[in-house]
Amino acid sequence: MKNSLRVRKIHVYLTLVFLVSGFIVAYSVQLTMRGTSNLQTAIDESEWEKKVRLNEKLISEKETNEELEKRLVKLRLEVNEKEKELSERQAISKQVLGELEELRMKAGLMPVTGPGVTVTLNDSKSAAAFDNVADGIVHDQNIRDVVNELFAAGAEGVAVNDQRLVSGSSVRCVGPTVIVNDTKLAPPFVIEAIGDKDTLVSAMKLPGGVIDMLKQRTLEISITGSDKIELPAYVGETERKAGVPSSTIHG
Repeated sequence: MKNSLRVRKIHVYLTLVFLVSGFIVAYSVQLTMRGTSNLQTAIDESEWEKKVRLNEKLISEKETNEELEKRLVKLRLEVNEKEKELSERQAISKQVLGELEELRMKAGLMPVTGPGVTVTLNDSKSAAAFDNVADGIVHDQNIRDVVNELFAAGAEGVAVNDQRLVSGSSVRCVGPTVIVNDTKLAPPFVIEAIGDKDTLVSAMKLPGGVIDMLKQRTLEISITGSDKIELPAYVGETERKAGVPSSTIHG
């Protein structure tokens, strides 16, 4: 009987132990699951916050990029305007320089190279046999006539024995000497002119023209067309005499 009571007590104790153990295990599992759930929730919330921050940063960067793109477009437009303005200024400057260079060339203030004609006048070999020796030599008037005929035919520049003729130039005679631009010259007189080669040559060979009249005095004359004639720049005072046309050389 006593043994039976002891067995029952043992069973009761064991049952209580198992119940308590089961309760503890269940509670532990519940706590573990709740902690895991809370941890997962915390992780999910952290990830969400990261995503939100990243999205906000992306949006901010996108707005910054858009603003920079607008500024870039504006700057490009401004650069294009400046380039256009600079190009126009350069074109104007180039045009002005071109016009200035052309004026200097026409004024004889700079050397020039181009096609044209060379006319050489020399005294007659038989001048000594003339009743009037003066009929057999080249005079300043003869040079002026040839020069003015060349200008009338469209010559852009003329030089006599490397003396460039300009609006204020004079070809005159002092005794037996011909003076051009205050420089004494002696025959042969080499007259070089730049312009349309064929036109200038034709003007010099015109029947009844200036050269024809000079040949009648047996002066030695040669006319040569050339694709390249070099005229020096005028050296001297550039003041033009009043009333003297730029295409006329006076005495």
